[in-house]
Amino acid sequence: MKRRSVFQWFGDIPISQKLYFTVGIMATLIAVELVTLWFAIGTLSSVRAYVAGEGLYSKGQKDAVYQLQKFSQSHNEADYQSFLAFMKVPLGDHKAREAMLKPVLDKEGARQGFLEGRNHADDIDGMIDLMLRFQNEYHIHKAIDAWVAADAQIMHLMPVADQLHREISSPTPRQDVIDSLQSEIKVTNEKLTVVEDNFSYALGEGSRWLENIVLKLLFGVALTVEITGLLLALSVSRGLQKGLKEILRASKAIAQGSFDDKAEVYSRDEIGMLAVSINNMAEELGKAENKFRKLLESAPDAMVIVNRDGIIRLVNAQTEKMFQYKREEIIGRPVEILIPEHFSSQHSGHRESFFDDPKVRTMGISLDLYGKRKDGEEFPVEISLSPLETEEGLWVSSAIRDITDKKRDHESLRDYAHKLEVTNNNLEQFAYVASHDLQEPLRTITNFVTMLEEKHEGNLDIDSVKYMDYIVNAAERMKALIRDLLMFSRIGRNHMAEKIDCNEVVNEVLADMHPLIRETGASITVGFLPVIHASRTEIQQLFLNLLTNAIKYRRPDTAPEIKIGSEASGGQWLFSVSDNGIGIDKEYYDRIFIIFQRLHNQDKYAGTGIGLSTSRKIVELNGGKIWVESQPGLGSTFYFTFPA
Repeated sequence: MKRRSVFQWFGDIPISQKLYFTVGIMATLIAVELVTLWFAIGTLSSVRAYVAGEGLYSKGQKDAVYQLQKFSQSHNEADYQSFLAFMKVPLGDHKAREAMLKPVLDKEGARQGFLEGRNHADDIDGMIDLMLRFQNEYHIHKAIDAWVAADAQIMHLMPVADQLHREISSPTPRQDVIDSLQSEIKVTNEKLTVVEDNFSYALGEGSRWLENIVLKLLFGVALTVEITGLLLALSVSRGLQKGLKEILRASKAIAQGSFDDKAEVYSRDEIGMLAVSINNMAEELGKAENKFRKLLESAPDAMVIVNRDGIIRLVNAQTEKMFQYKREEIIGRPVEILIPEHFSSQHSGHRESFFDDPKVRTMGISLDLYGKRKDGEEFPVEISLSPLETEEGLWVSSAIRDITDKKRDHESLRDYAHKLEVTNNNLEQFAYVASHDLQEPLRTITNFVTMLEEKHEGNLDIDSVKYMDYIVNAAERMKALIRDLLMFSRIGRNHMAEKIDCNEVVNEVLADMHPLIRETGASITVGFLPVIHASRTEIQQLFLNLLTNAIKYRRPDTAPEIKIGSEASGGQWLFSVSDNGIGIDKEYYDRIFIIFQRLHNQDKYAGTGIGLSTSRKIVELNGGKIWVESQPGLGSTFYFTFPA
């Protein structure tokens, strides 16, 4: 068997898995960057703790010497006891150093020593780890040598102090001995000052060295994220374009009556399967269509649609929330009401420039852009502009994002977020363009099939007619699949939780489903439903999916009977949706919640296999879980929980 390369394997996997693979790689690299950042912060914090500890060490030693010198003059025992008390700090650090540098680490001894040295308990573990990890690094090793030298002087000072204490405490203290001991103490103190300065200098050099290493590591990981994302995006883009060009070429040949000209299959993913469908005239064919107006209200950003004259024509709920206007207050008015006065004079020129060269643009990454709320408050924004063809001419769609919190972040974190935003915008733009480019070749294929039907009307054999039907059915299924995929991908992008009454939501869903309920004779009973904190749009979608499935998978010649209820359970709400449908075998309980997993063929029960995976994503996004209990032939009950 011929072995495939990694590039061939990547080209053959489904597009959804390509996206999962890409997201997984990017998430892993970002996790590595976060771990690196965490390690860097911890290490630098430990260096800071050592610097603080050195200050305590030096202060304790200096205060101790002062008390000892005072004792030599006052002969007061309290002064000597103060000397011993101050010496506990350097002696504690001495104990910690010896415990850490033993052949076998005495961690408890090191911890106790640092505590006696008055180091903060929260810093001690980091200080121990820093010493073990970097003790052989030049700067840290140099600091350790200074520490050892300081401890040697401390160990020399202690017997001198003891001798001074014994001499002063004797019945006949000798002043010449006391003076000699004072001189020795002074010399030792001067040596300690030099060694302590060396220790501080070495720590400073080590800190700067660590900062340099950390910055290089973070830059390397960030660069890896950028390059990896770009390479993966280019790989997917080129694969799609290559396959689509081949499909378009073959479809044009088919429209001209050349049925022997086959589309070459480059991969085994969805594009490759589409090429196979064209070749056999019996497989699925897709038509991607994304209508902006239907997505407007579910967009995560404030969306403002403006005509060429700068008049606001459409806005969404996010615009009302962001700018604090009601919809009717801004529709029909100039867009400059949303712009601070010192920018509005220049805006008309920018607008004309866009319409002269309409294309997708993202602004705010390198520019300081601001919006203005109804009360006059200005706030920083990022804006993405996209041209929009309408019956009234060319309009511009503006996606506006409030970046106030982003502006307040630390500069380094803000730069990092900026890089990720650029990458995400590029990927989103790529996905938009790829989706847009899919429409034209697929629309061409559909048109050519229609031309074939008209050209050969009455002359096609049964197989040819069947092939034409396959194409139409495949196009409808692919359209539904793309629509559901878009809906699935949007869930959670702008999760705006609010208090919602589930009774109102269910009533709205039932009103939308009224034609289907009347057609199937379904009976739906709604029990007690609570008020919860969640996204209204997502909860509507959740109930719509479950109720639609309950009606779809009904038993033949049996009217659906559906019950909706809830109860408080363990600090959360337990919801249930029960039906009397065909039921589900226990072995499929987990499988039905996986995207694209279907238990029935398309001819028996239409669908894309995304509804229940969408439901699970909504429930888990809100901190709950969903499961099913069922008996084949008797019906099913779907349970899901939400925090109370």
